[in-house]
Amino acid sequence: MIFKRIVVGIDGSAAGWRAKDYAFELGEKLSVPVVGVHVIDSRLLEESFLEDLAGVLGFTYYMGISQKVKEFFEKQADALIEEFLTEGRQRGIRVSSFQTIGIPYEELVNQADPEDLLIIGRRGKRAIKGFLLSSTAEVVSRRSKAPLMLVPENRRDLKKFCVAYDGGDLSKKALSLALELSKVYKAQVHALYVGEETIPVPGDVELIVEDGLPEEKIIAHCEEGDIDLLFMGAYSKGKIKELFLGSVTSFVMHHINIPMMLVR
Repeated sequence: MIFKRIVVGIDGSAAGWRAKDYAFELGEKLSVPVVGVHVIDSRLLEESFLEDLAGVLGFTYYMGISQKVKEFFEKQADALIEEFLTEGRQRGIRVSSFQTIGIPYEELVNQADPEDLLIIGRRGKRAIKGFLLSSTAEVVSRRSKAPLMLVPENRRDLKKFCVAYDGGDLSKKALSLALELSKVYKAQVHALYVGEETIPVPGDVELIVEDGLPEEKIIAHCEEGDIDLLFMGAYSKGKIKELFLGSVTSFVMHHINIPMMLVR
């Protein structure tokens, strides 16, 4: 079994619903449970935050308003979870849900075991532009114990896989996972190495070698090659010519427009 469970973040955003679509698709193909996680951001319920927000938006603040806000978010969460569970059951998937109040990235990381796959939208919903600027996807990508799939709003059929390969342990794990999932999706797989020399790749996987800045070459290759899913080791470190740096992972995550899989 490739994964024990699929854990997916549900926040009501377009990217979040797209993450649900991929989770259901993979849950069907692998016959594994899918768990929907919805987190009400506890920072939005703090009285000090709501008082500041009232000043920005011009509404009347009063003590205890956080309870009203909490009730609103809970009703919204109930509707999202019900929609998620209903669709999953109609598709014959073993679905369950987890709903809580906390810091979204902390709760998402805590819910996914190393044997699971965590899927989240790359751009989740934010309450107010200018508040809570830290990206949930960014923090989860650094802290997740499980492999992490980050998806944009646009849907793609997963038929062409590319592995950002550097010969290190993480990229070997990424390649192994790509090969396993390629059997499920009947997808093509090749590896991309950015460097001056050629390195060996396990098996008969095609290796494409390019020279230049790794982050730029990875993004360009995915765009020009019409890649559907990129696999990378998450924040590996080492010599620039031998290993992809953690900064490369972060840059690619913020600039690529296709789903990507980060492997621990």
